Amino acid sequence: MAIPPVVVAGVFLVAALIAAVTMIYIAYRGSKNTDFYSEVVSERYDLELPEAEIDAFYDLKDRLQAQVGVEDAPAEGSGDAPPMPWAHKLPPEERQSLAEALMRRLVKTIDRLDRVQSDKPGNYKLWQKKLVSEHFWASLVDAEKLIGEEVDSCMAEADEIQLGWREHIFPQAVQQWRRGKQIQVEKKDAKKAVIAVKKEKEKAIRRVVVEAKQAEEDIIRQEKNAEKMMEKLLREEENASKKAKDKSKVKEKAKAKKK
Repeated sequence: MAIPPVVVAGVFLVAALIAAVTMIYIAYRGSKNTDFYSEVVSERYDLELPEAEIDAFYDLKDRLQAQVGVEDAPAEGSGDAPPMPWAHKLPPEERQSLAEALMRRLVKTIDRLDRVQSDKPGNYKLWQKKLVSEHFWASLVDAEKLIGEEVDSCMAEADEIQLGWREHIFPQAVQQWRRGKQIQVEKKDAKKAVIAVKKEKEKAIRRVVVEAKQAEEDIIRQEKNAEKMMEKLLREEENASKKAKDKSKVKEKAKAKKK
């Protein structure tokens, strides 16, 4: 009996639907991150601005501005010359303190910038191979942009402290940052050297202790050997004396028999 075409079409349709649902489920499961992936691979590039240095700079700036008073800049097209930067009204030592605060802020920012620029090429390759998410890559790009904006802000602040300083502050900060890194390396090397010297001293002390113990054991061993040799000599003397006595008795018996 032939199967009706409608039944064949229905079976085929059900099989196709089951296959489609299976493929969708497999694709869904494959797109979900495993627990291991979620633990190892972050979903966001973790980078924060040097908030402590930024806050310290603005706290000092606000206090100094309140101290000297800040005049509004003239309106555009008024023809008036721009006012002297407010920081020039400060005593030299206070303006120097503000400049140092800005430099500390920029040096810390450069440290973040170096980290982003070091991480970006490797993460770009991972992103191309879909080993990191779009969200992670976008957050890294945003972090780089944020760091760039912070650098620009520092350079703008530099001109308020000293006209034309914005052209020089960045290379000065880079030089200071490199010097700080070099000091850190030297400190680590010095610490390693101290640890190495300490380990050598400990080895020398252990070696002296071991050698002293070995010498003590040698002395004890020699004393024991000497005692054994003495015991051996005493036994040999006793044996010799006994043999001599036995020989003397034999001779005496022999003489007695002759009589």
